[in-house]
Amino acid sequence: MKIDDRVSNYMALLNSEAVKPAVQSGGALGSRATAPSAVEVDLSSAAVQLAEDEARRERLNVIRQQLAEGSYNISGKDVADKMLNILKG
Repeated sequence: MKIDDRVSNYMALLNSEAVKPAVQSGGALGSRATAPSAVEVDLSSAAVQLAEDEARRERLNVIRQQLAEGSYNISGKDVADKMLNILKG
């Protein structure tokens, strides 16, 4: 049957090396990696800064909510340490 032949051909094509994507690793174009973990991702400094800003905003929102609820507690030792560090310069 024609459908069986097409499925068999499709499966053979999927299993062949010709259709597997090449992964860039170590700057060599067209080199194949054996594991998905070989893919490297470089984030721009702007992307890193944006992620840090977003994390900071989330922490600040949690603190603001705790302050509004009256459940935010600050360690006296932490406050004293910060004051001493500021006075020491």
